[in-house]
Amino acid sequence: MKTLKKLVMIMVAVSIAASLLTIGASAVGNTMAYGAATVSGPSLNLRSGPGTTHSVVAQLNEGDIVVILERTDSEWYKINYHGLVGYVNVPFLKDILVAENFNAQGKVTGDYVNMRAKPDTASDKIETYASGTVLTVVGINNGWYKVAKDGQTGYIRSDYMEIISGYSPSSSSSATVTSTATKTVPAANVTLGRQMVDFALGYLGSKYVYGGASPSGFDCSGFSSYVYKHFGYTITRTASGQYRNDGVKIPKSELYAGDLVFFSSNGSSVTHVGIYIGNNEFIHASTPSSGVVISRLDSTYYINVWWGAKRII
Repeated sequence: MKTLKKLVMIMVAVSIAASLLTIGASAVGNTMAYGAATVSGPSLNLRSGPGTTHSVVAQLNEGDIVVILERTDSEWYKINYHGLVGYVNVPFLKDILVAENFNAQGKVTGDYVNMRAKPDTASDKIETYASGTVLTVVGINNGWYKVAKDGQTGYIRSDYMEIISGYSPSSSSSATVTSTATKTVPAANVTLGRQMVDFALGYLGSKYVYGGASPSGFDCSGFSSYVYKHFGYTITRTASGQYRNDGVKIPKSELYAGDLVFFSSNGSSVTHVGIYIGNNEFIHASTPSSGVVISRLDSTYYINVWWGAKRII
């Protein structure tokens, strides 16, 4: 009888160990993506290895956004571009590690993988996906893929997903495509956007300080980057950089709380940024004489200097 009990205990232990190995192997071979970057030259060779002696897998165009999987050395990155994995020369990339937005299809490689509200394991769980589930990938932030599926937008750790192709309009994703069909507009995270606005409103009346990015004083982009950083999002420090590098362009008619709104006082480049509140209002660090204030988009001045809007969350 004792021998039978021992055999049963051994079988149970083996079963538990096998289960643990299965769970631990759900993302075998994957590592957290190093970041993202934008191709800066008119043509960039994607090679099979880290060196010019390796064969060319494909050619990337200026403006293409790639996922950096690994920094091989000071000269080469291992990257994924729409499912193609290879190596590119570092000097031909720009905006490295900036939170990037792009259009691609990604496949879940782990079992019971969580989509979270923010790129943080402590953030609220939105949904759980099985291995093999395909989602639309609309960005990368701090090693997490921003994804959209079935009316929900959130984040999945990059070591539990792989990019398998470029964006497909026939995807079951809830995201809609702009008229140029080159950018995917994720559904607004209304709850988080409202939280951001409420947080930003707490600094109403704060003083304007050129170059400032703290409660002791803000300039326009310092204020927007400070608010986003509080919620775990790293965006470019300047207004022009935020418009160029961060988020997805959206039409004025689709603004939601938390979206960034941009203006140009010179008619040729972005010179100012604010955070949309709702009801045609936005909050921003305006001028040294007024500080952080609320203004209206439909005022004569801001209609004339309107430049565009971007969605980050």
